[in-house]
Amino acid sequence: MPSKLRRTCAAKYDLVWEKLDEPIDDWLAAVRTSDVYRSVAHFILKFKPGNAVEMHRAFKGDYNVVYRLEYSDGTSVIMRIPINDGVPATFQDEKVRYEVAVMRYVAANTSIPVPHVYHYGTAVENPLGLGPFIIMDYIDHYETLSGVLRDPDRPVEKHPVLNPNIDERHLALLYKQVADVLLQLDVLRFPRIGSLVEDAATGTIDVKGRPLLANMIDVVIHTAFPPVRRDAVEDANDARDKYVARQLFRRGGRASVFTRGHGFRRRPARHFALLRGPAPGQHSFLYKDDRIVGVIDWEFAYAAPLSFSSCPPWWLPMDKPESWSPGGLMGWQQTCEPRLRTFLSALEEVEKHEQQPVSAGEPLSQRMSSWTSNASMRNYAARRSWAFDFLWWKHIDESLYGPNEDQDHKARLAEMPAAQLQILDDFVKQKLDEGEDAEVTVWDKDAAVAHLAQYL
Repeated sequence: MPSKLRRTCAAKYDLVWEKLDEPIDDWLAAVRTSDVYRSVAHFILKFKPGNAVEMHRAFKGDYNVVYRLEYSDGTSVIMRIPINDGVPATFQDEKVRYEVAVMRYVAANTSIPVPHVYHYGTAVENPLGLGPFIIMDYIDHYETLSGVLRDPDRPVEKHPVLNPNIDERHLALLYKQVADVLLQLDVLRFPRIGSLVEDAATGTIDVKGRPLLANMIDVVIHTAFPPVRRDAVEDANDARDKYVARQLFRRGGRASVFTRGHGFRRRPARHFALLRGPAPGQHSFLYKDDRIVGVIDWEFAYAAPLSFSSCPPWWLPMDKPESWSPGGLMGWQQTCEPRLRTFLSALEEVEKHEQQPVSAGEPLSQRMSSWTSNASMRNYAARRSWAFDFLWWKHIDESLYGPNEDQDHKARLAEMPAAQLQILDDFVKQKLDEGEDAEVTVWDKDAAVAHLAQYL
């Protein structure tokens, strides 16, 4: 019997998705007026005086809007603010605070080119009323690395993918520069998981905040979480699959089975590494004259388990495994494998040339090359909730719990403790009942926390 067909990526919540663009478009129009441009220019000049000659049109990225003020000497300074409704208000101050701390820590402890920060503040501290902000140097470049690597024949409306005809020597040269950045980050070690925070009084930077992931923001924006998501399950069996998979995954995480057998023994303090955001190979490397001249977009970097940063880079093909077309995950793997060989070869060459000390005891290239595809998928699933169910049942479950012909929950009920089995039917009924309601219901935070605790 063939195994159950599954979505490779969870669908966005239509009720929320349909309403998302309009408020963002309205907000963008409001922050791109001539009055706002003049106010931003005057505000920037308070912290970086000079002869300003041009205020460029505000640029919209994935999570931020960027104002660029150019000076007569050719340099520029930018003010960056989170997109209203594109980043939940509850995350905005936190996001800015963490990113500044990471940039300053990286600048102080590596030679990675990051922007100099002149000033930053929370939404309350922004006199322009535009939300939390960072004022920092603009790094002159003519392209992002993704622009250099992307397939020129792919339609612009589609997500970029790696040029299949790219010159291998040119690719290796670029990968060496990316490898140098990753090696410098690999030396940095921290005592716990979390985001970096700068002490305002002393200027010291340490892990004091919770991890802030792009995945967290995307879940809130595209599903209206923590209010109830009404189309989270397709049917009763899908609800059971999702519940059982998540409970087994939580158990595996607590028992450290995800790193067992892959060279990651329990280590003393300071065995967490700085992990960059969702796709460091795509937009955050700035490129000019055949070299990387800057690395930006640090807002989702945090001290993470060493196993995360030791996984082979999933972003080498430039699109996510769950989004890859044609061929789905198999097509992505076939595309990634030769590029991974090129990347690991470049990484090994940089390691030999630089002879950097490696806190983890073995070179990063060895740690990456020793990982199996299942181990990589476990760590990827932990960070990408959109792809979790497909990855769990197709690539993780059987590697941990043995054969499962149907690749669904039925073969795993015996693994579940009695307390979780007792509430399974109640969970399924609730999800099915929610699917009958076409409204987005807002939960009180305390009630939502208490409700979730019943199922954990």
